[in-house]
Formats: sequence, C-alpha cells, structure tokens
Amino acid sequence: MRSNSFGSMQQSIVIHVPVEQAPTLAKVLGLKPFKLEGEPPRSYFTWHRWTTRTGDDEDVVVHLWGLIGDPRDEVDWKVDWDASEY
Repeated sequence: MRSNSFGSMQQSIVIHVPVEQAPTLAKVLGLKPFKLEGEPPRSYFTWHRWTTRTGDDEDVVVHLWGLIGDPRDEVDWKVDWDASEY
C-alpha cells in the first residue's frame, strides 16, 4: 500500500457489480470499470481510500455502504477481498 508519509496508507478496494449496474456505480464513485468477468458478467472497479489502520475490512464496508447503500438495495455490489489491498 502507498503511504502519504504522515501515517496514512492508501487502500485499493476492488468492487464488482452486475454489468447492467455498472453505470450506477461508475456515477456514484466517479470511476470506470477496468474489467468485465464472470457468468453472468460483472464489471470490476478499483476504488481508493486513505486509512491509518491496515486490514480493517469493517471500515471499508461501512464507508462503501455510506456511498453506495446496502448491497441488497439498488446496487448488488461485492468486494473482491483477494484482489484488494487493505
């Protein structure tokens, strides 16, 4: 993870959604998908955030919930933890 030299590290979180929901996530996060994969196909995005605690997946999920909403609602988003650096 990249550090800002002041005790914070930049996390890279990989999020995927059904391909038909990609425009919604792109608008909410201001990102473009970097790949399309799976059956049914899902669009993958990399979202970055700064933190002072590594390995804190709870904060990542809470932050995403605040931005996107509950994954059972409008956007069916999932985090690819294996592809993420947190």
